[in-house]
Order: sequence, then C-alpha cells, then structure tokens
Amino acid sequence: MVYVVRKLGSKEIVAISLLGALAALLEVIRGPPFDIRFPLYPNISWDFTGIPIMISLMLYGPLSAVYTCLIGCSIIFFRGNVPGGTLKLIAELATLLGFALLRKGVVSKSIAAIISRVGVMTIANYYLLQLFYEMKTPIVVGLLAPIALFNISQALINIVPAYHISVIIYSSVPNLLHNRKT
Repeated sequence: MVYVVRKLGSKEIVAISLLGALAALLEVIRGPPFDIRFPLYPNISWDFTGIPIMISLMLYGPLSAVYTCLIGCSIIFFRGNVPGGTLKLIAELATLLGFALLRKGVVSKSIAAIISRVGVMTIANYYLLQLFYEMKTPIVVGLLAPIALFNISQALINIVPAYHISVIIYSSVPNLLHNRKT
C-alpha cells in the first residue's frame, strides 16, 4: 500500500463520511461488547472506534484516515469530554502515523503503529493526565505501564480486524476504491 497525498475524489469523501459516521456510532454505543473497561485502569476502555479509521487508512490513505478520525473522535468532544477526546484523538492519530510511515508488510506496519501509539501516548499521558485531571506525578508515572499495555492491545484491536476487512473489501469490490475515467 503506497500512500500519496492527493485531492480527494467523491468516492473518498463518501467513504470518509460513512467510515467516520461508523466510528462515531461505535463511540456512542456504551457497554459490552462495544465498550469494555480495561481491568488494570478502569477509567479507560477497549472499543472498536479505531477499526473504521484504520480501514479508511488501508483503503484510501492517510488523508482520508485523518478525516475519518476527526469525525469519529468528534463525538467525544460533542459530549463535553475534552480530555477524553483529546487523548483519543492523539492515540488514533499516533496509530495512523506509525502504520502509514512504513511502505511494506502489514506486520512491520503494525509494529510501527504500536510503537508509535505507545510512545506518543506515554508522553501525552505523562503531561495531559496531570493537566486535565490534576493527578500527581507519582500517580501518573505508576499508570504509564498499565496504560501502555492498554495501548498495545487497543492498537491490535484496531489493526487486525481492519486489515482483514480491508482485504475482503479490496478483493470483492475493487471498482469502488479506484476512480475510473469514463
């Protein structure tokens, strides 16, 4: 998958809108199986919001994925949860960045995405948990390892199903993905 930044066509805009709406819907649905509290730190939860975002990246490229991410994460801000929305947006964008940086191999890309997400979120959590929630530094430092484990697992929850869904879509309906000149 080679990513090139280019003007978005109408098919990409429709896909971004649909995948963004799906990501937002998955963010709205509360409780299992769509929202499962992380046992090591129950203030965060596993969810499926990142799957449509990763599908957007895999099928349409980084620009489409960023727009899908903004749409999907916007619902958190609309609910008035600025800290949660900020952290979610940073986490999803870091995952996208890591995956998009490499050119070959889904395993290598996935590892890069996980490393990117964990690295960026470790730094972000260190500062933003103190800023947003007024947590003391020793408490934040104690939470960084459990939150890193969460970020590893959440990145895999986003990437693995998205990859398989993208392969199915790409092989089943290739004409939907490419603009044909007629």
